[in-house]
Amino acid sequence: MRTQRNQYEMNEREAKRYARMLRLQRERRRKCLSAFIALLAAVGMILICSVSYGSINSSANDGFKYYTSVTVEAGESLWVLAEEYVDGVHYDSRESYIAEVCSINHLADENAITAGQMLILPYYSQEYVR
Repeated sequence: MRTQRNQYEMNEREAKRYARMLRLQRERRRKCLSAFIALLAAVGMILICSVSYGSINSSANDGFKYYTSVTVEAGESLWVLAEEYVDGVHYDSRESYIAEVCSINHLADENAITAGQMLILPYYSQEYVR
């Protein structure tokens, strides 16, 4: 087993060897730290890219939600409008669509519309409109 000697008790050859050993240890530590930081950065970039790709991909597949203004014609009801604007992908049923339309337009119930009234209706489209 090697015993550690005081740096001041070493001869010149031992001091050079000791200095070289310290320099090599520092270089090894620096290389390991650099490799660890590079690995950590790579893992971080992979995580960021996968999360952002997932959110972009999911929003593009769902389509874009838009709102349109419609004037109610004589004889139209929310059920007739829902038939035109609802799709089976984004709404569970026509009832849920009508409930959203009532909420957006502050309607007490679905029968509270009259001819000539303006309504805001939501709809989904795969096209992005600016």
